[in-house]
Amino acid sequence: MLEIHLDERGELAIENISALLKAFPQYAERATASALKSEGYRLKGLIQEAIRGGGVDGGWDELNPHTGVLARAKRGSVKNYRMVWKGRKGSKKRVRQYKEVMLSKKKAPLSKLAGAVRYEYDEDMQMVNIGFMQSAGVSDSMVRLARMHAKGYETRITPRMRKMLFALGFPVKKSTTTLKTPARPVIEPIFEQEKDNIMGNIERKFFRSLNRYLSGRAVKKESDLNVLTKEYH
Repeated sequence: MLEIHLDERGELAIENISALLKAFPQYAERATASALKSEGYRLKGLIQEAIRGGGVDGGWDELNPHTGVLARAKRGSVKNYRMVWKGRKGSKKRVRQYKEVMLSKKKAPLSKLAGAVRYEYDEDMQMVNIGFMQSAGVSDSMVRLARMHAKGYETRITPRMRKMLFALGFPVKKSTTTLKTPARPVIEPIFEQEKDNIMGNIERKFFRSLNRYLSGRAVKKESDLNVLTKEYH
């Protein structure tokens, strides 16, 4: 029986790899890599689906219609006006026409993060990591954003921000001093939900790969896989 290491922060490994190497010296490392990579890819897909679906159980609240506008304003890429022509014919001028309210149509939270989910197999540690990893080419800002949203956070409203909110049609009460972003964890909930499946999947995939390497053919019958599994047990 395989001894599986599972860390809900996104790590998977086979702990009794030394015993497996003794039992199957030529193929254990290769079968381990195959099983962990396959399961890592599956979990990556589930995490992406959960993000796009609004959480593991679809329970995330939709974004406030002002959120997208505020995000663009922080990057300096939003204007609360458009240029229009005004005046009589022959003396018209282009002037700013300000919008009373600016709203975003974006409703799904963290949708951009779905494309930043990665899985990475470490050959030296014989472990697969799943999540948002700088080592797998994910930007620092994406990793930081994922960590912040997993725990939730508060943004203090400064006098300058209060003016900006008012200009964008989002006035806030004087008593409101912070904007709260709720926690939206996804990696740990997926691992918690899938932990029983993960154990069985890795063991099954390991012995399927091992049988394929030993016999030179793919396992077609579950009974064939059971024979090999029992032999090791």
